[in-house]
Amino acid sequence: MSTIRKLYSEAVKRQAVRDVESGELSISEAALEYGATKGAVSFWLKEYGRYRPKRDIVEVVMKSEKDRIAELEKALADSTLKNRIYEEIIDIADKKYKTDLKKTLGTKLSDVSIEKGTKSKSSARSSK
Repeated sequence: MSTIRKLYSEAVKRQAVRDVESGELSISEAALEYGATKGAVSFWLKEYGRYRPKRDIVEVVMKSEKDRIAELEKALADSTLKNRIYEEIIDIADKKYKTDLKKTLGTKLSDVSIEKGTKSKSSARSSK
């Protein structure tokens, strides 16, 4: 069984689209009128109709989004790697100096000294 495929001129396609868009014919009626299938008329509406999507713009935006996502993924990977390196440096320093830098980070040196039982010069002067 072979399928017979009809070829329609662009003028016929555009006329069918005008008839449907103006409301003179429905898609089914246009298909009967021009001897085409409803799917063909629907396709013509997408190709030649007033409300056809702007394909070029969508493709450009999507490509730009893909580039931006790739850029952000790379930045995240770099930040994660830096964070791991910093964590390792802190762990090595903790072992070498026998302290917990994460707990003492951000406190004043004099506060840390007082906790350990030693007084700094400024705190020793103020207690006299």
